Amino acid sequence: MTNSKHNSFIHRTLWMIAAVLVLAIAIPSDLYAQKKTTKARTTTTSKKRNSVSSKRSSSSRKRTPSKRRTSSRRRTSTSASSAKASWALTAADVNPDSKGPEMKKTKRTSKRQITVTRPDIEAIREATLDPSNKMYFPKLMKKFHRNDTTMTADEFRHLYLGYMFQEDYDPYRESPYSSITDSYRNKTSHTKEEIDTIRKYAELTLLDNPFDLRQMSFLVHVLKERRKDMSAKIWEYRLEHLLGAIKSTGTGENEENAWFVIYPAHEYDMVQLMGYHAVDADFIEPGYDYLTVEPEEETARRLRDKVQKGFYFDVQQIHQQYEMKHPEDSEEEEEENPDDIPAE
Repeated sequence: MTNSKHNSFIHRTLWMIAAVLVLAIAIPSDLYAQKKTTKARTTTTSKKRNSVSSKRSSSSRKRTPSKRRTSSRRRTSTSASSAKASWALTAADVNPDSKGPEMKKTKRTSKRQITVTRPDIEAIREATLDPSNKMYFPKLMKKFHRNDTTMTADEFRHLYLGYMFQEDYDPYRESPYSSITDSYRNKTSHTKEEIDTIRKYAELTLLDNPFDLRQMSFLVHVLKERRKDMSAKIWEYRLEHLLGAIKSTGTGENEENAWFVIYPAHEYDMVQLMGYHAVDADFIEPGYDYLTVEPEEETARRLRDKVQKGFYFDVQQIHQQYEMKHPEDSEEEEEENPDDIPAE
């Protein structure tokens, strides 16, 4: 009985030792396998991360130039857009309904295409007095006051020269308001109150005489000084195209190519525009004014030996219209001059 218990004890002990040995061998193997698996997973994950990172880096490198090119195109586009917007703003100053690019093209074209041709005064008279004609003076005047930037050079010519055939035209009439601004002309700068006064009376003068270029020029100057840029651009646009209308009538070099003006004062405005100042004036039959001029310093440097000595202006229509509207003055001139009576 005792031996049987002893053998049973030994068997259990041997089994326990065997089990411990099996566990001792199995556990490190599992740990190693687990460690190896974990390491493999870590390596795989790391490779994947590196791969993803590499792809991202590669993708980033590939996209960067593209982004820059796109950005560059956008900047260029934005820059062009800004230019157009800037131009659109200028156009809006003249005509709120105009569009930038088209206006820019129109303006450049109109400046390039000032065609110099001797005007057919009789044809202009008929067209500006005919209500069915597109050159009918009230129609043109409406477009002018509306600051319509679609007006062509020919329309400005008809507007300017056609004014001579209107009922209220008088080549020697002066507005009662024009003299009020004269005292401010020689000042280099003006106070706010002076600018407001000049603006008020210059605009009243232009209501009375819409083609007083001198008042128009002075008004542009003070509006810019007052930083009223939108209003200045409107008047500057009008002034520029009216002077262009005069310039399109000739070259001023001789009687055949004399400039046509509707007011004697415009002769001096044109001379100044060309970079000269008048020093003398003569009347040449049957109806030409000749202004002897001297060049300004910049004009003399620019033109050198091509400097003009004088310019011709055709004023025949001015005299004819004045005589028609003031026949009493013509009769007085026709009366016998006492100085012409021979001495007894």
